[in-house]
Amino acid sequence: MGTIIERKSKTGGKRYTAQIRLKHEGKIVVSEAKTFAQRRMALGWLKRKEVLVEEAGGALAFSLGEKSAAAQSVTGVDVIDAYLKSLRKTPGKTKLGYLEMLKRFDIAQRDWRTLTTTDFITFGSDLLKGVQPAPKDLNKATAETFELKARQPQTVGNILAHLKTVLEYAGPIIGHKLPTADFHEAMKNMRHTGTICRSRERTRRPTLQELDMLLDYFHKRFLNDPRCVPMHMVIHNQIFGCNRLGECARATWDDYNSDDEEQVIKNMKHPRKTDGNDVTVKVREEQRLVIDAMPRTSDRIFPYHKDTMSRLFTEACQLLDIKDLHFHDLRHEGISRLFEMSLTIPEVAAVSGHKSWQLLSRYTHLKKKGDKFEGWIWIERLREGKL
Repeated sequence: MGTIIERKSKTGGKRYTAQIRLKHEGKIVVSEAKTFAQRRMALGWLKRKEVLVEEAGGALAFSLGEKSAAAQSVTGVDVIDAYLKSLRKTPGKTKLGYLEMLKRFDIAQRDWRTLTTTDFITFGSDLLKGVQPAPKDLNKATAETFELKARQPQTVGNILAHLKTVLEYAGPIIGHKLPTADFHEAMKNMRHTGTICRSRERTRRPTLQELDMLLDYFHKRFLNDPRCVPMHMVIHNQIFGCNRLGECARATWDDYNSDDEEQVIKNMKHPRKTDGNDVTVKVREEQRLVIDAMPRTSDRIFPYHKDTMSRLFTEACQLLDIKDLHFHDLRHEGISRLFEMSLTIPEVAAVSGHKSWQLLSRYTHLKKKGDKFEGWIWIERLREGKL
């Protein structure tokens, strides 16, 4: 039921990780680990936990002796699994990653029906300090696995936002009342104390010099090996089409209407309803030149996986020593450019696909005027068909 794993620390000494794990009907109902500098301390902790397990009635669910063995526990792991199972469509990689990570924190081993405002505040504080979830595989864990890695308030807020979704929707699914009111009270407190905050809006835009470096690198790479992903064309499309990465990867030739200069963006990102949110956007001249230059070798215009394109962009930035530039910043650049060219909010929204003009209001403060790319050598090459 309990094990002790010996490892070397960074300083050359030894560390001892004690873990207790208990299964009931094939499901882990107790899982906790703690690392000590001495084996005897780890052994003492393990023995105390084993006593609590025996007193609690063996394999019934409980929170390490804090609850009576008379009632079956509804752990956070149970709640999250039930929520995921109820979804008709598998959630995105980011959401799924957050939920799977939540299942490995100590709070997920407890009965969620009994959580209080203080429990949620404590969890938020632990996240901010950098408390890490239990490793997926304890046998592969190192001393570094258990070290504190401080998080930003924005990151803590993102993690708790996914916890909020589960608490609000999983209750009726599992047939139990979950402490949503306590959670909202805790969130209010954590916003006041600064434990959580909204994500900062990025304002990073690539300079022409940085774009020259990237396009030169990718263009030469493509000329040397035409089998490579033509990232120089992808970058042009992201800027002049104001696309998101997933939209670029999904776009098909059937979605594109060259005569009407329009493109249908299938399942455009939306805070509440992404599936079926098909939006027709305007295709401006520069993006049309990019799309028309792509070979029709697939049903998709850019037949490459979005993760591959993102990785190639990140690796190129690292190689070229371009700091803090994200792939999504290309969309921000494209939208900013349109406002600098004096297009109105409705005209920009027709290209970007924004349904809420309010979301575009943060761009209207731009003071520069004119087209940043006027006379740019890469646009001229694009118009001359030299890419």
